[in-house]
Amino acid sequence: MSRTGVWLTGAIFAILAIWLLRTAAIVAVPVTFAVLIALMLAPLDQKIKRALPRWIGWLAHFLVILFLIAIICLLFGALYFAALQALQVLPSISDEINALMPQAGSDGNSETAPLAEDLRAVWGNAGGMIGGWIVDRATTVAEAAATMTGAFLSALIVILFIVLLALAEAPCWAAKARDLVDENGRSALDKATGSITLRLHRFLLVRTFVGMLTAGLYVGWLAIFGIDLLVVWAVLTFILTYIPSLGSVISGALPVLYAFLVVDPATAFWIGVGIFAIEQLLGNLVDPLLQGQQIVLAPTVILVSLMFWSWVWGIAGAFLATPIMLCMLVIFHRIEALRGVALLLSNQENLEELDAALAD
Repeated sequence: MSRTGVWLTGAIFAILAIWLLRTAAIVAVPVTFAVLIALMLAPLDQKIKRALPRWIGWLAHFLVILFLIAIICLLFGALYFAALQALQVLPSISDEINALMPQAGSDGNSETAPLAEDLRAVWGNAGGMIGGWIVDRATTVAEAAATMTGAFLSALIVILFIVLLALAEAPCWAAKARDLVDENGRSALDKATGSITLRLHRFLLVRTFVGMLTAGLYVGWLAIFGIDLLVVWAVLTFILTYIPSLGSVISGALPVLYAFLVVDPATAFWIGVGIFAIEQLLGNLVDPLLQGQQIVLAPTVILVSLMFWSWVWGIAGAFLATPIMLCMLVIFHRIEALRGVALLLSNQENLEELDAALAD
């Protein structure tokens, strides 16, 4: 086959693969979440299993699942509390915006009164439209969330069962995989699995710590200006931290926009300055110091993958983008024919540096 034919065939397969991923999202998304979660929980499962008597080793799987359920309940408890607080405040936003608008007839200058009244009327109508739009959007989001609750709970149950089965059958699948390859292949397989698990752990732990730190700093800075909905901003900031690059932009812009609408532009400006300073401090100092060389993806690759997986799988794809690309990079690095692709995905300049960065 000619080079042109190879590229054409590859393009066709790529298009079919993307179509299949989008079409099978209802199955692919829970399975992908489950596989990644199982990889991260497998070391904890094995550690608990070794600590238990052999005849109740199976109990380790259920203890790990209970641990996972506890984390999920904690997260959604915080989301529920934040949603209740937001719903209590949102209906009054339109009135607060209108109250901040100049009122017609307040200018005593008779010569400029008609023009001033017209300007104030236009400004007041614009403010009312903005406030109404915010409330309408919030209502739409709330209705959509209620509609999706059943489907989300179903997917969550499926994920938990797949994780449980994956943990229980992990030794059997590992033995099968080792039996299908030679000694060198077994070594490469073990190293790849260990490397993926290690970097997923580091990614999750660092994102969690940075998210908590960012949320705390945001809340402290917003409290200085008397901004309400602090729990909402904290929860949103923490969750969006797991979406690199774009997540911090969204979590920083929302409280600034809120302050601009319900307080005043000057307050919004200073809030934005503080949030920008926090992001610069964490993004350029704390995050790289903690992350080290564990996440070796190029920033451009992270951003493009975020756009691609968000298009393929929606909001779930945004959260899965970085872990998926990290797994792909490690796997490609272990396959001789794809080491060049791994280098292109990484933030290293040559294969020697990439080997050193991925060395366990």
